[in-house]
Amino acid sequence: MKKIMISSIFLFVCAVSMSFADLSAPDANYDSVSFLWSLPGRFDGSEITEEPFLLLPTDRLAYSSAMAAGEPESLTIVASDIEDPSVSEYIFTDHSGKPVEGTANWNYMENQARFPSSHTYLLTEMVDSFAETKIFNRTVTILPEPAAGLAILFVCALFLRKRAKASLAAALVVSLGSLGAFAQSSVVQVDFMQMWPFDRSVIVNYSVTNDIQKELGIKFYGSTDNGTNAFELAEKGTLSRDGAEGRIPGSGIYKAIWNPDSSFFGIKTDNLRVKVEITEKPDNYMVVDLSSGEISYLNGVPQGGWTDEYKTTKMVFRKIEAGSFTMGSPSSELGRSSSENQRTVTLTKDFYIGVFETTQKQYQLITGDVPSADPGDTRPVEKVSYEMLRGKGILFNWPISRYIDKNSFFGKLRGITGKSFDLPTEAQWEFACRAETTSAWNNGADITKVDHDPELDKLGRYSYDKNDGMGGYNGSHTSVGSYLPNAWGLYDMHGNVFEWCLDWYATNQGDSTDPEGPLIGFRRVLRGGARDSQASQCRSAARSSSQTGRKNRSNGFRVALTL
Repeated sequence: MKKIMISSIFLFVCAVSMSFADLSAPDANYDSVSFLWSLPGRFDGSEITEEPFLLLPTDRLAYSSAMAAGEPESLTIVASDIEDPSVSEYIFTDHSGKPVEGTANWNYMENQARFPSSHTYLLTEMVDSFAETKIFNRTVTILPEPAAGLAILFVCALFLRKRAKASLAAALVVSLGSLGAFAQSSVVQVDFMQMWPFDRSVIVNYSVTNDIQKELGIKFYGSTDNGTNAFELAEKGTLSRDGAEGRIPGSGIYKAIWNPDSSFFGIKTDNLRVKVEITEKPDNYMVVDLSSGEISYLNGVPQGGWTDEYKTTKMVFRKIEAGSFTMGSPSSELGRSSSENQRTVTLTKDFYIGVFETTQKQYQLITGDVPSADPGDTRPVEKVSYEMLRGKGILFNWPISRYIDKNSFFGKLRGITGKSFDLPTEAQWEFACRAETTSAWNNGADITKVDHDPELDKLGRYSYDKNDGMGGYNGSHTSVGSYLPNAWGLYDMHGNVFEWCLDWYATNQGDSTDPEGPLIGFRRVLRGGARDSQASQCRSAARSSSQTGRKNRSNGFRVALTL
């Protein structure tokens, strides 16, 4: 036992240290998160161990009678309780007198009543022939569920006559105990078995822990020189079972099967090692190609920044994680109105929102039209009504109806992408605008003058600075992204054009969760202020409204997607 513990500690230290480095280039659409190499494995028929191995409750046992000299008279596998050998059960018996090989099922879940005193069992395989009797013992441990409620980590094992080294199992025991230490997605266990003499396949067993259950990318690598030169298993054979398509749903215990091609090895391989690498789809930013509808993801702003393609032929979104905030403004805030009563709002769903206001070129690519009075590909589209964006009539009346007119802007955008894009709710808009600030401006500063505020000069186009030429246009709105973004990378949340929100306009609202606004109303909400607004109208809490059919040269919008 002491030897096992020493090996376990050593393996665990190695596993943790290896998880912080990457030896392979990540997939173009995924970022590497964690990987782990197995120990070298050599299975020559003599490595039978009495050290414990961890087993899935419903896994299979591989067997072969060919290990006994002469024609076998019988082959028997018996499972016995390690603490009470009198408690046992026959798993497999063959008295045919012919060579036998294959697999036998042992469903521990169905046999719990037979083995009440322990989770460790002795599997005894006895092969009788006229020349000799051979007995092979395998100690198998099935771990009980921890009292803390952590998920059980088992090694998926197909047991051959040949045994892997016991330290593999010991490493998993350590992995189980250290589950809480992994705050991010991690590969916590990898082992493998060559299925010779039954076939040439290699079984790869691996365990993944993930703090947030979401889809992960996965790759499998092999090496015969201790990891110096690695190759993808899929390039030298075929993969099946879990992860074969390059993805797994999240945390869990998985089993992949690799069938190497004939150019790799013929019968068995010495010193083979297997690496499992998990990757996460970068999702801080979502990018939509408006020509094809293809969606891709980024973890950060690309090198060189957001070029004009992200404001014209593509549309980029920032992921906003769910949370609670204080909506509205304090009574002491300069320029506030009575409709800005403070209240606690909780958003329970993550959402994406446009990094930029929707531009004229983007609108044209989706609808084929440019309604704006002040043209410019990278300038925000304006003179768009709420009805042009979502549809006109009771059938498209948010929040009573969730329908979108297929001929509207959002109807066409949904048709291109297959995603349920829409306007943000008013709560989503203010939450995204504030980026965890509680001040009048989303850079953390407070307003000092109602008409002209020096802090707002840095953040957006409004009436006082509309002639300064920022972004290349004077006297009107300007190119999106010309001013400083907030802490979440969103531009022009203050000024440039008012932005439509989903909600009907209402006053004196209270604390709420995922508010959608009143069921009926006369005017829809507009937020953010515009190029002809004074400073106080551009505050984070400032509210405005308009009739749904009105096309104003100061009104534009920003696209959102609730997850």
